[in-house]
Amino acid sequence: MTKNDVVSEAGQIWSLLSERKILSVKRIGEMTHYHESLVCLALGWLVKENKVRLFEKSGVLHAELNISIPEMYY
Repeated sequence: MTKNDVVSEAGQIWSLLSERKILSVKRIGEMTHYHESLVCLALGWLVKENKVRLFEKSGVLHAELNISIPEMYY
């Protein structure tokens, strides 16, 4: 697995989150068929880029897109 693989899969996960809004990390893996380690690497990339925020709800890790103020008004 290369950096380009992680970046490419991060883009796919970002697109999925833009459609679904909030998903558990497990559900992202189920929907993309990516191995758990690739999902975590891609989400880490998106968190580093401030594109996604992670949070725990009822003991389950979830991800959602970070929406900047300008994006909320367009």
